[in-house]
Amino acid sequence: APTSSAQFPAGCVPLQVAMPPAKVKIERIADDRTRQNTFHKRKLGLIKKAIELSVLCDCDCAVILRSCPTVTCKDGKISAYCSKDLTSMMTECKESFPIQVYGNNEYVRFTKEDIGEVI
Repeated sequence: APTSSAQFPAGCVPLQVAMPPAKVKIERIADDRTRQNTFHKRKLGLIKKAIELSVLCDCDCAVILRSCPTVTCKDGKISAYCSKDLTSMMTECKESFPIQVYGNNEYVRFTKEDIGEVI
């Protein structure tokens, strides 16, 4: 049986296959600095996804986030993205109650953990 080095011509090195990123356990991040960095990165990713959804699907989309209080900002900061005027969208939402509002307890609905894969 040929050895692994005999499978490649002289001077050729096999490509390194990148490992998939490790699955992140969905629980509160204990370290303040790491939690703030993660919040900032994921906030930008969420807003990017909202913009993409709005453009690709021609829908109105709004995201409102409030960060937790920190040493530098005792009340937390509010960030918002809206594909149209936020005030008019909030008014439409109030007038359209009941609307579907998702909570943290519904996380499992958005995962494929039962087959070992996270979306």
